[in-house]
Amino acid sequence: MNTALKNVRVLELTHVISGSMAGMLLGDLGAEVIKIERPKVGEFYREEAQKNEAGISIVFPSYNRNKRSITLNLKDPEAIRIIKRLAAETDIVIENYRPGVLDKLGIGYEDLKVVNESIIMVSISGYGQSGPYAKKPAYDMTISAMSGFMSMNGPEGQPTKNGPAVSDFLSGIYGCLAALAALQHRNETGEGQHVDVAMLDCGLSVLDAFFAQYRFTGIEPKCGGNRRAGYAPVNAYKTADGMIYISATLNKHWQCLTDLMGREDLFHAPENATGVLRKAHEEELEAIVADWAKQFKTRELAAMLDKAGVPCAPVQGIAAVMEDPQVIYRGSIVEFEYPGLGMYPVPAFVPKFNTIQVPVRPAPTLGEANEYILCERLGYDLAQLQDLQERGVI
Repeated sequence: MNTALKNVRVLELTHVISGSMAGMLLGDLGAEVIKIERPKVGEFYREEAQKNEAGISIVFPSYNRNKRSITLNLKDPEAIRIIKRLAAETDIVIENYRPGVLDKLGIGYEDLKVVNESIIMVSISGYGQSGPYAKKPAYDMTISAMSGFMSMNGPEGQPTKNGPAVSDFLSGIYGCLAALAALQHRNETGEGQHVDVAMLDCGLSVLDAFFAQYRFTGIEPKCGGNRRAGYAPVNAYKTADGMIYISATLNKHWQCLTDLMGREDLFHAPENATGVLRKAHEEELEAIVADWAKQFKTRELAAMLDKAGVPCAPVQGIAAVMEDPQVIYRGSIVEFEYPGLGMYPVPAFVPKFNTIQVPVRPAPTLGEANEYILCERLGYDLAQLQDLQERGVI
C-alpha cells in the first residue's frame, strides 16, 4: 500500500482520547503504531467505557484503528526493559501521562534518548510540562471551562461544555502535526525532539480573534447560543418536522431571504441596512423568520433556501448524518469489522489524497500483538513469553 509513513515506527504510551487520537492519525498515514496497554484490562476506554452485552467497549475502536496492541505492566522492571528495547528502534513516542510519571518509571524522554539519541517524544497533557498547573489533573470538560471556550458556548447566561471532547481531539491533531514536523526536522538534522502539547493551549487555539476583540473593544465575548455576534438574523428555527439553521449574515443573504419570504419591505427598511443594525433588534426579525419557517418541512425549506442562495442547513442528528448523501459520497464515515461488535463505523481520516493511500484496519484486541512484537521483533521464545504472562509482566 502506498502510504505516507510506511517506514515510520510509533510507540504509543497513552490512555483516553488525546494520545490515542495522535497515534491513530499517524497510523492512518501508514506508520506502524504499537500501543502499550495494561494487562487484562487495557486502556481506560477499553475498561471503563460503555459496553455491549458481551462486555466489549463500543468506544475504544473509535480512537484506535490502524494499531497493534501489546500489554505491559509498567510497574515491572522487565516491562521497562521491553519499552527501552522497542524505543531503540522507534521513531516517535506518543504519551499522555501526567507530567513526571514516565520519568519516575525510567522511560521519560531523557531515559529513552539514552537508547535512541534521535527519538521524538510527543507529550500531551492538560496544562503542559511546565507552569503552575502542570501537575493538575485535566479532562476535556475542565479544559473547556479553563480555556474560555465554555464561557462562549451555550445559551446566553448559561456557559455550556462542548458536546464532543474538542480539546482532546485538538491535542491529538496537534500532537500528530508536531510529530510530523519533528520527523522532518530530524530527517534534515538528525536531531530528536521532545514536543510539549497542552490541551489548554489547544483550547485557546480555536478562540481565533476573541482575545483581540476584547483587547481593542473592552467587551468580553459571552455565550450567544445559536446567534452570531454582529450579524442577524442568524439562528436555528423550527420547521414543520424539525429544525433548520439559517444564516443571513451578509446583506446579499438578507436580501435573498427577504425576497424568498415575500418581505422586500424588511430589506429596504433603514433599520435593517446592515448586520449590526439588524442585530440591535434581532429578536423581532427572528420572530418573523420563525413564523415563516414553521410552514415548511425541513428538506423542502432547505431546498428553497439553497435555490435562493441563502446559507442554511438542516439541524441533523447522528442518524441523519450517517445517511447524508454528501457524507456517503465522500466516504466521510468508514466501517471495519470488530470482534464482538460487527461492522463498526468511525469518522474517516479527513484529508483526501490523490495518490497516497490511507489504511483502514480495525482497532486491535487487547494484547493481540504480544507474540509478534515480543517473539518476532525482540527475540523472546514461547517459553519466555509464557513466563512473562505468568509473572504478570504482560
